[in-house]
Amino acid sequence: MQLEFKVDKIVQYLEQYKDRLPSLYQWKSKSEKLVDLKVISSKELKEVNAIKNLYEKELFLKPKIQQALSSSVLKNQALFDEICLWIIKEWGGIRGAKDSDTLQLLEIYKNNSTPSFHRIASSSKVGSFMFPEKYIIYDSRVAYALNWILLSENASNKFFPIPEGRNSKMLAFDMNVLIRLKNIEKYQENQLSDLDNRQYINKRDKDCFIPKESAYEVLNKLVIQIHQQLWKGDKEKTKKLYFTEMLLFSIADKEIYSDITKRVTLGITPNHTL
Repeated sequence: MQLEFKVDKIVQYLEQYKDRLPSLYQWKSKSEKLVDLKVISSKELKEVNAIKNLYEKELFLKPKIQQALSSSVLKNQALFDEICLWIIKEWGGIRGAKDSDTLQLLEIYKNNSTPSFHRIASSSKVGSFMFPEKYIIYDSRVAYALNWILLSENASNKFFPIPEGRNSKMLAFDMNVLIRLKNIEKYQENQLSDLDNRQYINKRDKDCFIPKESAYEVLNKLVIQIHQQLWKGDKEKTKKLYFTEMLLFSIADKEIYSDITKRVTLGITPNHTL
């Protein structure tokens, strides 16, 4: 089955939220360590801390972090590694893995390769900061929001695998289940003995989900198309994909959740009458 996306429908859905992005974006991070890493100065830290709007804070820091990554990747590996760890652990809140294992993931950015799906929520954070013109963050919230738009607007025949997440609202309305229910005919067995196959679901998922090994490449290409239409005419925003990334991230656990609970209905036909 050929992969198809109806970009116009995706853009139309996001249009209703894009002007509210400065108030929708609510991701908090501490910036003090960036002074130690010489990403920003003490004076700039005071400027950052004086900014009340979290969206404006993020826009202040992103270009400075990008510059620090670009200048250190080949000249100062230790500094590059420390900045990456700050992005993943302090900014991104992913603290469980060993630093050595995390840094091994990031070797790709030293030779300009594309990350694998393994721990994509970590590695793509660095990519988004370092190459904002071609990469976005691929985490559970971004994938959840985008998949709902694809599903609810009939904007694709396949969906993105979702990295593990901890958000209770998103876990309550599992997007993978909603996708499978919408495509229930693909999961119906011919006879009960078919269900003895341990790979039964995996085989049918191949018809509904983009393979993990190509998902990040497909995601970035799609978001570039969405981005160009969504922010057309805005010279500042069209240059950096993170505006679309931040929008998808921001609407995932409120606006998308609300949309799901209002629009999803499940009609179950009883097989007998009591």
